[in-house]
Amino acid sequence: MSERERPGSSGSQENGEKGMTIPNQSGPSGPSYFASEPITFRVRGSTITGASPPKFVTLEDIMKAAHGMQNMALAHEIAVDQDFKLEPFEPPDNSYQKLVKDTMHKAYFDILREQLNSDPPEYKQALVLLEDVKQGLFSILLPRHTRIKEMINEVLDHDFIKQQAENNSLDFQKYAKFVIDLMSKLAAPARDEMLQNLTSINDTVDLFRAILEALEILKLDLANTLIAMIRPHVQKESVQYERTKFDELLKVSEDGLQHTRQWLLRHIDKSDLSLPISDVNIIRNVTAQTLAKAYLELLEWDDNKTYPETLHIDKPRFTELGIQVYRLVCVASLLLVSPSCGEQTTHKQKLKEKIYIIMDATSNDIELKQILPSVAEEVVLETNQLLETLGQTQLTNETKDVIRSQILSLRDNEHRVRQIVRQRVLEFLKMVLVCAGGARQIPVGLSAFTNELTSVSGTLLRYVMHNKAVFTSHYMDIITEELSKNQ
Repeated sequence: MSERERPGSSGSQENGEKGMTIPNQSGPSGPSYFASEPITFRVRGSTITGASPPKFVTLEDIMKAAHGMQNMALAHEIAVDQDFKLEPFEPPDNSYQKLVKDTMHKAYFDILREQLNSDPPEYKQALVLLEDVKQGLFSILLPRHTRIKEMINEVLDHDFIKQQAENNSLDFQKYAKFVIDLMSKLAAPARDEMLQNLTSINDTVDLFRAILEALEILKLDLANTLIAMIRPHVQKESVQYERTKFDELLKVSEDGLQHTRQWLLRHIDKSDLSLPISDVNIIRNVTAQTLAKAYLELLEWDDNKTYPETLHIDKPRFTELGIQVYRLVCVASLLLVSPSCGEQTTHKQKLKEKIYIIMDATSNDIELKQILPSVAEEVVLETNQLLETLGQTQLTNETKDVIRSQILSLRDNEHRVRQIVRQRVLEFLKMVLVCAGGARQIPVGLSAFTNELTSVSGTLLRYVMHNKAVFTSHYMDIITEELSKNQ
């Protein structure tokens, strides 16, 4: 092979925050490294469509729908999350899963070492090892790599290796060199150092253990490269795919939109409406306004409520976005009650960055209360340094106490400044959701947070637009039914 083929060279090679487990495969030839009548259920008709005759679904229907939801979740992750990548599953330390995994891997290589060190050497586990390596190489090939696959089959031919083992002429180093050379040609440049380090391992068992671990990494690299390649296609097709899979689930659910309905009905404003309403334009407008408020509720979700079925997949995203909004409101409030020292933009930016660092792990008022004393001391310190730079008098002890008191008072979520900032942020986000296009004016007093507001609103809009594209018909049905009732 004259040219260096790198199927894993597209996209980032680092593990993302986010990931999914690729399960190991079990082999039939030994311990491997990777290793009735239908039941019917009676389901009542949906409460959306009213009374209907009872229907019957098989267990196969239910399992098919559940499997479809798993596929939908994966497609959704790829379509919505630009940074989505697969990553290896690592059981928590001291967990039963980790104990089993470590024990099985140790046993695998202990058997190999024991057999190779016996006199005469035994090669039963070695044959399993080389077959695992062969399958690992296959897993990092693309369909077009037919010649490479033929070469692997030729070099790692099971019958020939078995014959070598029976004649006690099995050359592990020769096979290791072949595998490492091939991996180097197939891997992304980011893996060059890792593969080069393999050549410095002299112990045969340790070397092949490292080779198998490297193959697992390269397998993930290839999978993530393929995900990056298919993402545009998945984004294009995922809306219809998700809609179809969700509708399949509704067919086997008694009321698959119960919590979605409750979520929407909380936000319908009927105060200026004359019910019943059949005008489609009015219904569309009410739906847009209702959804905007409903999506914002997700950013401050009460965990005592059940999440809407249509947004269950996105719950972690909205939760994380809600934490970002919470920190934005808190940091902006802290900046507003801190000494301004005139129009010192650099000072405000520096102070904002310091407060964000202190609040890095803060997501609720309990944690906020714990870090506010540190924030207060940082504000006092930064203000004194600014006054010194400006050649002005340092803060008095009395002024420092006033600053600390103002900072600490923000632990109250009913604090007037916090309430104003929160209201302005949410109104800005609502305006973005209702009117997605065009420029938006940054709320008064929040110009220092233009980047943060832009980032949050852009991410929120991306999540919302995808969700609306999939589920708007269901939302419209729910709201239309509600508006069709008499006052």
